[in-house]
This record gives sequence, C-alpha cells and structure tokens, in this order.
Amino acid sequence: MNLVKAGAVGFVLLMASGGAAQAQNACLIEGEMMSEAIKDCSETSLKIPAADYAEQCSSNSNGPLKATVLKACPPRAQAKCVGPYGQPVTTYYYARSPKSLADTKSSCTAQRGKWVLQP
Repeated sequence: MNLVKAGAVGFVLLMASGGAAQAQNACLIEGEMMSEAIKDCSETSLKIPAADYAEQCSSNSNGPLKATVLKACPPRAQAKCVGPYGQPVTTYYYARSPKSLADTKSSCTAQRGKWVLQP
C-alpha cells in the first residue's frame, strides 16, 4: 500500500472515532506528498467536541500537509468514499492523478465503502 493510500485509510479511521450523531464536521487536508498533490476532505456526523475534532484534524497534517477544520467539504470533488467500515464518514478526493484515484477506489471498496465518481 503506498503512503498516500495508507494516509487516506488512517485519516478515515481517525475521523470515524467518536460518539453519537450531530451536525457535520469536516477536515480538509492539502499539500504535496511524494510529488503528488493531496486535497482530501472527510466529513462526519459524529458528535465530537470542537477542540477534540480540531486536534484530530490537525494530527493528520504530517510534514508538508495542512489541515483545516470546516463545516462541510468543498464542492466539485473527483470522487467520494461513503461509509467505509460502516462508519458515518464520507471522504472526498479532489486532486488525485488517475492512478491514485484508482488506488483510492480499491481502498474504499476493500473497506466496504461506496465509491461515487464526481459526486
């Protein structure tokens, strides 16, 4: 599994940890890793205190990656993965190469998520 795909898996699992449902939270991760542009955003409806959510989000910004907490993910994603591992999480992908997008789709479906192109 390449580093980008591994990061996406860890990102989804981290954002899926928490309690009961409430309004959406979103965490946007942007930057470059291994010569590839990264712009991924995960939304969850899990009830997580704002400070804890911000800490979880920022823990995903390793090295050159920047993490930003938002109310919702930006529009115009290339694809999204809905409900991996049965969790109330949707991850959106924006700046992926065709190969990276194909790898991410495989990762999503392996995690029992629903893959949606150009949501």
